[in-house]
Amino acid sequence: MTTPCLLRGVPVLLLGVLALSASTVSAAEIAIFKSADVAYYNQAIQAFRETLPPNTAIAEYSFKGNLIRGREIATSLRAAPPALVLAVGLKAALAAKLELVDTPVVFCLVLNPESHGLPAPNMTGILMRVPPTTQLASIQTLAPHARRVGLLYDPSRSGELIAESERAARKLGLQLITVPVENPSDVPGALRRLLPTIDLFWLLQDQTVITEDSMDFIVQTTLETKVPMFGFSPTLVQQGALGALVINARDIGRQAGHLATALLQGGSPSRQPLQDPAQPQLALNLNSAEYFGLGPSKEILRLATLLYGGPGAVAQRELPKDLIP
Repeated sequence: MTTPCLLRGVPVLLLGVLALSASTVSAAEIAIFKSADVAYYNQAIQAFRETLPPNTAIAEYSFKGNLIRGREIATSLRAAPPALVLAVGLKAALAAKLELVDTPVVFCLVLNPESHGLPAPNMTGILMRVPPTTQLASIQTLAPHARRVGLLYDPSRSGELIAESERAARKLGLQLITVPVENPSDVPGALRRLLPTIDLFWLLQDQTVITEDSMDFIVQTTLETKVPMFGFSPTLVQQGALGALVINARDIGRQAGHLATALLQGGSPSRQPLQDPAQPQLALNLNSAEYFGLGPSKEILRLATLLYGGPGAVAQRELPKDLIP
């Protein structure tokens, strides 16, 4: 048999490589993009995989923290795009948005996606923040005598969230005292001015407020002034915050898996609004509660998924920080 002319002169080994590459891409029903190879992302991906049928073809790509690498990977899939992309982390979501405009995408573990132009028409996903109504209701449960709840925020990042939070606070009979900051260097002074005027400090996931330099200062200052803090991370609770509503990476992965399944069965991303986390977990520091003069009821203890305690007035156990995945 005569070799087709298009293949003449092409080494056999190269043909094998090309065939393997093409079959790997075309066989994948789902491509998983992850911004970096970190435990938080891997937990979500493992849970996502567990929601899918065992015979689902999956190709997984790590961007290693490099958006340019991610865009190159996404571009390479254009010729034979997967049926769906799961994007885990901001860089993964941005690469999918920029390079795969016609492929359905589900993203997760992206902080403040709206500030990065997400989602796009072909994208939907799971939010990382718990709705303000749910958070304020938890604050009211843990600290029933706290009426003046204070927070710091960057208007350019969290302006819409603050408006939503103020509406939720009014419905619950709480007074929200907000102080805008436009630069991380403004945080220490703003916090010192705010704390004497409030009963509880609510720490939002605002990237201007939350930096490596500010976190220890915020935790220690709220403890020194005996103003309880409500946060969003188990690390914060272990370090002394009264409590937090925590997003579990595995729960988010499972939720993303169910959303992806709906899209693969014919759903449209444009008709699927962004979803709030379905199962936030309540974390509580028992020693901090005692330190702030609060006595959690049996009902609160039953509701709390994560309970922490340690020597002294507050727990100070050191664990790897996962404040901003």
